[in-house]
Amino acid sequence: MYTLNISGHHVTSGQEVQSLVKDKMDSLSKINHQITTIKVILNSEKHETNKLIVEASVHIPGHDLFATVKTDKQISPALDMLVAKLEKQLIKYKARHSVGKVHKSNAKDHESSFEREYQAEFNELVEREVLQ
Repeated sequence: MYTLNISGHHVTSGQEVQSLVKDKMDSLSKINHQITTIKVILNSEKHETNKLIVEASVHIPGHDLFATVKTDKQISPALDMLVAKLEKQLIKYKARHSVGKVHKSNAKDHESSFEREYQAEFNELVEREVLQ
């Protein structure tokens, strides 16, 4: 389970907005169960009254992911785009860090008799300087 922090700057984040954000962010925990904290910031630009900026940072032990989306004053499409960006990052992180975890320290390479024969032929050709 993760902690969700939602804050708004120049935007009121009512109960409806908070439940919408929670529903959207729950899909991230299905991709990676190691998520400990998600911080979402809803921000309205002062200079442009019709722009909404949604930022999120996702904390996984040893790594932080960050995404931001700038859209018109529509929260739902902005959250969809934000979640899509974070999902890509989570999938990429998971792919990078799951490789190599299966390796066992006491694993041995087993070579078949067929492979040993070919290796012996190769070594013989190298010794006779047929192959360099």
